[in-house]
Amino acid sequence: MMLDEAQAAHSALAREHLKDQIGAAGGWLGFEQFMELALYAPGLGYYSGGAQKLGAGGDFTTAPEISSLFGRCVALQCAEALRALHAGALRSPHADQSSK
Repeated sequence: MMLDEAQAAHSALAREHLKDQIGAAGGWLGFEQFMELALYAPGLGYYSGGAQKLGAGGDFTTAPEISSLFGRCVALQCAEALRALHAGALRSPHADQSSK
């Protein structure tokens, strides 16, 4: 995928910000801190930079956005798990004590 001019400029700013932060930390950032910066740095991170992320104009589309099939699959798995638990297993362990 080719970046347009605005996207390339934003990417360069984000990259420079990451390089600056790595330099300020002595040349190394832990994975958690790096990802925090890459995803959420104000105005620069993937999720905080302002570009559309989801849907046809974004980077990706998730299963629930495509159709209701994902929701139906989750519902079937939940129903199967509930049947396996049996109805009595869903009661609160304190239910019998409330009537005493």
